[in-house]
Amino acid sequence: MARRVIAEADVVLHDALVHPAVLALARPDAEILFAGKRGDRASTTQDEINHTLLWRARQGRRVARLKGGDPFVFGRGAEEALFLAEHGVDFEIVPGVSAALGATAFAGIPLTHRDHASSVAFVTSRTGSDDPAGGAEALRAVAHAGTLVIYMGLARIDEDLRTLVEAGRDPATPAAVISCGTHPEQVVVTGTLGNLAEQLRGRSVPSPAITVVGGVVGLRSSLRWWDRPGLCGRTVVIGRAADERRSASALLEREGAVPVEIAMIRLVAPTDAAPFDRSLGALADGAYDAVAFTSGNAVRAVFDALRARSRDARVFGRSRVVAVGPETAAALAAAGIVADAVPSEHRGAAVVASVDGLFVDGLAGRRVLLPRAEVAGADLPDGLRARGAVVDDVAVYRNAGPDAAAVSALRDLVARGGADAMLLTAGSVARNLVDALGHADALRVAKVFAAIGPSTAEAAAEAGIPVAVRASVYTVAGLVDALRDHFRTTTPPEDP
Repeated sequence: MARRVIAEADVVLHDALVHPAVLALARPDAEILFAGKRGDRASTTQDEINHTLLWRARQGRRVARLKGGDPFVFGRGAEEALFLAEHGVDFEIVPGVSAALGATAFAGIPLTHRDHASSVAFVTSRTGSDDPAGGAEALRAVAHAGTLVIYMGLARIDEDLRTLVEAGRDPATPAAVISCGTHPEQVVVTGTLGNLAEQLRGRSVPSPAITVVGGVVGLRSSLRWWDRPGLCGRTVVIGRAADERRSASALLEREGAVPVEIAMIRLVAPTDAAPFDRSLGALADGAYDAVAFTSGNAVRAVFDALRARSRDARVFGRSRVVAVGPETAAALAAAGIVADAVPSEHRGAAVVASVDGLFVDGLAGRRVLLPRAEVAGADLPDGLRARGAVVDDVAVYRNAGPDAAAVSALRDLVARGGADAMLLTAGSVARNLVDALGHADALRVAKVFAAIGPSTAEAAAEAGIPVAVRASVYTVAGLVDALRDHFRTTTPPEDP
């Protein structure tokens, strides 16, 4: 429902805590308005927000008001809806996930448990009145709830915790502060009602944050899942081709990492396109016994060229097709070709053996098309020729380096101290990195470099880039798994 409302809106008025991915659901032509509303920072006033909603609605425009969490839980959603109701403007309410539910779940702290809490109280020590004692009175009223969740209390946490102790709550009661809950930057500081304020001193714990008090906080040590050792909270650079699928980002986000995509390769036409054109003609004429694809980029280049000629997968006819690695096989399948062989090793000998194995009488006299990058190693075509094959080693694309924007992004990373890791998805990513920044700065882009396969690791070593992580399964998913397992050996500081 929320997705539909955002997609249909003419105007989107959002608070600071709304994630950019949510705003991306809006129509390209929608008016996006920022309202602020974060902690004690300067924001649009509530009266200005109310009148903005009213004015846009009276213009006949559909308005989506996006708030962090749930609009009816300490979100002033009721105030805004009442204002619209008073002025005869229709509205609908889309419930959200309040911080008390989302942040605690991501911290591994259940709000209720049969052995620890049968009641929950949500409270804020801030009130909308001029009575400075109002917040303390609200805290005292719910001091003995099984679980107590305090919103917007980080700035006055010393006073709030002291108020609860003065109201009779045991100072030994477990307590926690959850900052930036559900985000990769999530920080959880645990302690007790009596010492939590001291635990926070000297720690970087930004707003927004909630405070949780109750026996359920003690379950975090067993239920912690989001910010466990691994990729959570780590910044990972994805060195990819400019038009490559963005599957790595989704996989990293599931692990709680912060992906930074930088196009390290631009795929352009080969310097001399004539051999490519001739090979496509020969393919359509049935001249090739086998076609061996070594990358998804080669698959896309060939099929883009076929579509430009109003041709499709039928041109492969009698040709046997080899895909090096599962990612290349998936690219072929998307184009309508099921590979006859998929060698898991990217090394030339393994690929040669796979091609040879397609024919009972071997490769002698067989004509093989090898469509690939303009700059590529000689071991594969040499190995095929050694077995008697006639090889057309054809450049179907050329790897160009990163553009000015990508180089600028890399330099910004170096200036900020570098990312936690960088994914090298091809050997040319490592070469282009060094070419763009020089060897010294290239090493500062990330603390750890991870290579998708042996050939990529070898190319990185030749470029002077040390590879600490190698995928055992030569796919993006395999690379992310390997990087996660690597970081699991580096345990982050435990909660105090």
